[in-house]
Amino acid sequence: MANQESIKKIHDHIDESFPEHLDRCRAFLRQKSISATGEGIRETAQIVREFIHEIGGETEFCGEEDFPIVFGRVNAGSPKTLIIYGMYDVQPVEEHRWTSPPFEADIKNLPHIGPCVIARGAVNSKGALAGLFNALRSMVAVDRLPLNIIFTIEGEEEIGSLHFEPFIREYRDQLKGVGAVDFDFYEESAKKVTLHLGLKGIVYFDLVCRGGKKGGPTESLHSSVSAWISSPVWRLIHALGTLVDDTERITIEGFYDNVALPNETDMELLKNLEETFDEKAFLKEMKALSFKYRLKGVELLKKGLFEPIINIDGIHAGYYGKGTKTVLPRSASAKLDIRFGPNMEPEEVIEKFKSHLIQKGYEDIDVTVRDNYTWSKTDFNEEIVRKFMATYREFGRNPEIWPMATWAAPYFVFSRILKMPVVSGGLGHGGRQHNPDEYMTVEGLRDFEKFVVTFLYQLSE
Repeated sequence: MANQESIKKIHDHIDESFPEHLDRCRAFLRQKSISATGEGIRETAQIVREFIHEIGGETEFCGEEDFPIVFGRVNAGSPKTLIIYGMYDVQPVEEHRWTSPPFEADIKNLPHIGPCVIARGAVNSKGALAGLFNALRSMVAVDRLPLNIIFTIEGEEEIGSLHFEPFIREYRDQLKGVGAVDFDFYEESAKKVTLHLGLKGIVYFDLVCRGGKKGGPTESLHSSVSAWISSPVWRLIHALGTLVDDTERITIEGFYDNVALPNETDMELLKNLEETFDEKAFLKEMKALSFKYRLKGVELLKKGLFEPIINIDGIHAGYYGKGTKTVLPRSASAKLDIRFGPNMEPEEVIEKFKSHLIQKGYEDIDVTVRDNYTWSKTDFNEEIVRKFMATYREFGRNPEIWPMATWAAPYFVFSRILKMPVVSGGLGHGGRQHNPDEYMTVEGLRDFEKFVVTFLYQLSE
C-alpha cells in the first residue's frame, strides 16, 4: 500500500500551487526548442538543467554540444533507482496555419474539450516534461523523493535521437535501476488510457531523382519539352509505386522474412483488447473515417501492430506557386519512413530497400538515410508494468494493455541495451502532435502531476 498520507499532502500542494504550475509550464512552452533548426536548443537544455537543480539534483551536459543530453541524478538514499527519459525538442511550425501563435502558449476553450494550452510541444512532449518537474518540486517541498532518480533528457528526438544511443553505451555502467519511464499525456478525449509494452523501429529516407543519364533534363525546362524529354517526377512516382501494392502491402522481395508473429502473451493481450477496442471511437480519435484494412477485432489489431509499413511523408517537385507555370522539373524528391517490429533491424530494412530500387532499375535515385533506430519490447509481468497499471486504477482508470504501438521512440536503449523494462504513459489529454494548434488540456496537467506522484510512491515500495 502506497504512503497515502504523503500522497494526499502532495496532491493538495499541487492543487494549491496549480496556478503557478500552469504558468511555469506555459513559460517553458514559450521557449523555442526546434531541433530541425537548432533554434533555442541549448537555452532549453539549460532550463531543464535548472529544473533538476531545483529538486536537489546534479547535472551534466552529454552528447552533442549543440544538442545536449541533460544527464541528471537525484540521490534520495533509496535502495531503488528509476531512470526517467524525456525530450525537450519540438517539431518545426508553419505559423500561418495556427489560430494562436505556436510559442505564445495561449489558453483557449476548445469545443467539447474545455480550457487548453495551445502551443508547439504542448502534448509532444514539453508540456508533460514541465508537469513532471512541477510534480517533483511539490514532492520535495512537502516530503521527499521516495526513490533515486536518474534523468536522461534529450533534445534530438524529433530528428532521430542521433546521439542518444552512443550516450547510453558510454554511460551504461552508471545507468542502473529497476526500469525506465517516459511520462506523457496518454488520455484520449473520452478519458480512456492505454499502456503500450512495445514500439516499432523506424528508418527515415530521403529520395531524390534527377535528370541525367537515365533521362530527364539537366535543368528545368518549359513543359512543352516533355514531348521529347522524360520527367524525373514521373520516374520517382513510378519508383515509389513499386514499393507497395494497392492495399499498401510492401512488395519488396523478402521484406517479411523476419517479421515476428505475436507470441502467446501478445495474443492474450490482443484478445483482451478486442473486448474494449471501440473501432468507431478509435477512428474518431485518429480523425479518419475508415481503416485501410477490411479486417475486424484481433486480426485488425495484429496486422496494424505487428506488420511493417511504408509511409510517404512528402513529395516535392516543380512549381507550387499561384496561377500556372508550365515547367518540366529537373528533379523530384520524396521523404519516406518505414516502421517495423520484432525481429527486424534497421540495417536489414535499409539493405532490402536499396536493393529493391536497384533491382527495379532505379539505381540513379539517390537514397539518404536520415535517421533510424530499432524496436523495443517489455514483458507484461515486469514489476514496473504492474505498478503503472495499479497507479491508473488508483485514479479510476482501467488501462488498455497494448503489446505494441505503431509510433517510434528510442526506448530500445533501455530494453535492449540496458536490459531493463521501460514503460510510458500518464494521465492528461492533448492532441494535434506535429500539427498546427497542438494542445494540452489545463486540467489534464493537474491530473498528470498527481499521477506522477502516486506512481513514484507505488514503485518505491
